[in-house]
Order: sequence, then structure tokens, then C-alpha cells
Amino acid sequence: MNFFGKSLFSKTPFAKIMNRDIGERLGNPLGEGSGAFMARKAALAAMTGGKGFRVPAKQPRVYSDGFTRGQRKRMRRDICIVKEAQRQKAACEKMAERSGQSYDALKFQFGCLAVR
Repeated sequence: MNFFGKSLFSKTPFAKIMNRDIGERLGNPLGEGSGAFMARKAALAAMTGGKGFRVPAKQPRVYSDGFTRGQRKRMRRDICIVKEAQRQKAACEKMAERSGQSYDALKFQFGCLAVR
């Protein structure tokens, strides 16, 4: 049986529900071939557009470099933090050189350096 050009009898949870021997478990005393059963089946198919329900992955995807998307994101963030700290340190040293003030006195003007 096809709704919207897709087969309902595949491995999705929606298909598993549709393939079950329904009987009395879903409150269908008239059996599988009844109009009420067919109407309910068509309504479920219409709700999902015939695509079934989404099945989330059990494990996050691991890319060819061996990292997941979250690990890549955290690495990029850490690299950016280090580069920004280096940029602020260089700017503070340059400012200290031009103004004649000490590096320690000027570092509080830079957010990254004030914490350390």
C-alpha cells in the first residue's frame, strides 16, 4: 500500500505500527479490513506526508578525521580563544611600548588579559 508515492512498509516506527497485528490493542474491534481501520491508517499516513516518523541517531556522526560535530565546534572555539588572547597580548605590548607605561598597568584594558 502506497500513500504519496512512498511505501509504508519499511523499517520506520510508523511502518512498524502499521505492520503490527492491530486487533484490540489500538481499539479496533472490527478488524484490519474495516473502514474505521483504513480511515485511521490513512489519517496517520496523511499526518506525516507518507514519510513516517523521524528516528534519531543512537550515536553522533563521526567524521573521517575521527571527531564529531560537537568536538570540531569545541576545538574551533578553543583555537579562536587562544588566537584572540595572543592578539590582545600583542596589542597590549605594542601600546606599552608606545606609551611608556608598564604592561601590567595596561593589561586591565584588555578583557582576555585582565583575568590572567
